[in-house]
Amino acid sequence: MPSEPAQNTIQYISSAPANVMIMGEHSVVYGQPALVASLIPRIYIEWSPRDDQQLEIISELAHFTTSLNKIEDHPKLRFVLAALKAFTPQLSQGWTLRIHSEFPDDWGLGSSAAVLAACLVGLESISQQALTTWQRFEIGHRCILDIQGRGSGADLAASLSGGLVYFDPSHQVIQPIKIPLDVCLVYSGYKTPTSEVLAHVAQTWADRPETLEKLYQQMGDCTRTAYEVLMQTHSAQDLAFYQQIKHYQQLMIKLGVSDPTLDAIIHQLNECLPAAKISGSGLGDCVIGFGHIDALPPYKIMNTRISSRPAECIPQPTTNHQPKVTL
Repeated sequence: MPSEPAQNTIQYISSAPANVMIMGEHSVVYGQPALVASLIPRIYIEWSPRDDQQLEIISELAHFTTSLNKIEDHPKLRFVLAALKAFTPQLSQGWTLRIHSEFPDDWGLGSSAAVLAACLVGLESISQQALTTWQRFEIGHRCILDIQGRGSGADLAASLSGGLVYFDPSHQVIQPIKIPLDVCLVYSGYKTPTSEVLAHVAQTWADRPETLEKLYQQMGDCTRTAYEVLMQTHSAQDLAFYQQIKHYQQLMIKLGVSDPTLDAIIHQLNECLPAAKISGSGLGDCVIGFGHIDALPPYKIMNTRISSRPAECIPQPTTNHQPKVTL
């Protein structure tokens, strides 16, 4: 049995927001920019020091203990474990991590990126470092590549930075934009793993690589135009912005990652909201609508808004009683 954390106290609480892709799906993997929004719901991690060299992770996904000296793998905790490995040289004792999420992990709201961001800022505080947002991103992006082999890290950039983020991987830009925006997320009821969607796209376009490259360029140009509109108007409530959202959706259809269910949801949302589109890699997950709705039977919905609150770590006061995280 693993030993109890030293004094059973929480020393830090770190957290990071859920995130959703506004524009830039697929093309961002090939160096094009993206607009990504961090949302109100968050993932929280309570960090309790231990009097041994064990790392204990307690979450709804798994309860796992491993040694700080040799961190073993767990298929459901890879992003947490990758972050711990990255900071192992700076850790002198074991820790117990209790992870709480305010949003479901199967809605395509960047739960992996959010928990990774929460881990990174927590470990930064524990190791008494002062990193820039880009330095945190670089560490986290290496973790993503080690686990997945590919990925732009756009979702990580949003969870680290907070707000509506313009992310340009080719020029190392993570720029938060302070613009309020209400959104609703409609869950299609199913999810196709991103790796399978990418394989589908690769197969579909295998004999037309130059045309695919031009399509990604069009996606990038669309995202840049939307960003320029936001910077000029300082508002997301602009017809020109919504026109770019709708244009990007048409490009996603052309790419081949929409399907009849997603098309139907988008059509219904467009009848009552200024714009809607696929959010994520497609062939499932969520549709994002710009504004709030009461219901869209038979689908589950979530009304939320952009949060400017970045990933953060808050030291906890030393008491004889274990403080509780406020979610």
